[in-house]
Amino acid sequence: MKIFKQIILSAVFVLISAVSLSAQVEYTKADSLIFEKYKDAFAGKQDLPLSALITETALFFRGTPYVSNTLEKTKNDERLTVNLRELDCTTLVENCIALSQTIKSGNASFENYCSHLQQLRYRDGIVDGYSSRLHYSSDWMMENEKRNLFENISQNLGGAKIIKTIDYMTTHTSAYRQLKNNPEEVKKIKKNEKQLNKRGGWYVINKQNIADIGKEIKNGDIILFSTTIKGLDFSHMGIAYSDNGRVTFIHASSTAKKVTIEKHSLSQYCLNSGRCNGIALLRVK
Repeated sequence: MKIFKQIILSAVFVLISAVSLSAQVEYTKADSLIFEKYKDAFAGKQDLPLSALITETALFFRGTPYVSNTLEKTKNDERLTVNLRELDCTTLVENCIALSQTIKSGNASFENYCSHLQQLRYRDGIVDGYSSRLHYSSDWMMENEKRNLFENISQNLGGAKIIKTIDYMTTHTSAYRQLKNNPEEVKKIKKNEKQLNKRGGWYVINKQNIADIGKEIKNGDIILFSTTIKGLDFSHMGIAYSDNGRVTFIHASSTAKKVTIEKHSLSQYCLNSGRCNGIALLRVK
């Protein structure tokens, strides 16, 4: 009887959590259909390592249109936005991780997927206005590392610490709809930037050294591309992928206008970029 009561209470808790979460989610019927298609395609794969699931999920989205700022288009207050029809570099990575976690958990429900996505995207997994979203990639990286989702292997692979003042959002408020003529929201973002700057920097593998560590990079590793842009930490992200022995990555490409396997090697891609000065590597646990 005690066990039965615990099962009932657990079911009620899950139901309440799902209802609470659903009230904050913004998505279309097309998104739910893509989710169902994905779930069918990955049925029976929950025993695969999470890194393998992430890689296969990224390949599942090949050809999906690249669209920037997909999370900024909601006219409502900040909500968990699900958009599987259009992806940018960050939402591709987030969705690949969240969907893979959903399959791995054995509970392939839309609500469970949304819960994983929310945990990834928001500080402490709580949607509480625009400033609660983890806008800066270094903040996103460190917060999810605290959750034990990632192991940052950049330092072990010869990365050097970068200490840089992060303030791009509050010095470019006109570039963000939610910050225009909104001093209160700017104040909250500035507080987040201050906390981020207190963390003492992060490790980056110099782009000249990427070719030397190719054998250490595994499929499913998360790659963050460090930038020389003033006030900004990282400007791009993708998922490591070995393409016939060539170390490259899968990403939502603004150049190709779709999710694609990068035609250049990871090393060459960085060397070709004037603003990329290296990468951070995160290994999913």
